[in-house]
Amino acid sequence: MTPRVILSAAVLGLACLSGAAVAGPASAPHAASCVAALKAQEAGLAETMKAGEPVEPVLLNVVRSGIAIIGTQYLAGLREGEARELLKAAERDFQALPPAAAEERQAACLKEGEALYAHASPLEQSLITMAAQRRIRRLTAST
Repeated sequence: MTPRVILSAAVLGLACLSGAAVAGPASAPHAASCVAALKAQEAGLAETMKAGEPVEPVLLNVVRSGIAIIGTQYLAGLREGEARELLKAAERDFQALPPAAAEERQAACLKEGEALYAHASPLEQSLITMAAQRRIRRLTAST
């Protein structure tokens, strides 16, 4: 593993200590399902932002929520390889959902992630936000 991957996993694990204690960690498949739903939402928002629309606050909220959710799983012991496999399967499952069900899942997962973030300590919130801002920069970078 590269130092960047290790650091990312450590930040994600640290980022949700308070949230995990308050809300309790979801199952790894559920977390992967939510992360897949939020990744699909963030992809669309990133394209909208690249087109010049002022959606950064919404995008930040979606990305922070995904990081908060997956952070609970890293804290609970989920390893990167297993997380990647679960996410691949969850992304396939999400793509097969009817649009209304997909939107419903995204809304529920966003709410779950927001709750985890809200219950995190100020330090944890700062770590989550910094990681989310880095992700947004990567998502919106011109290619």
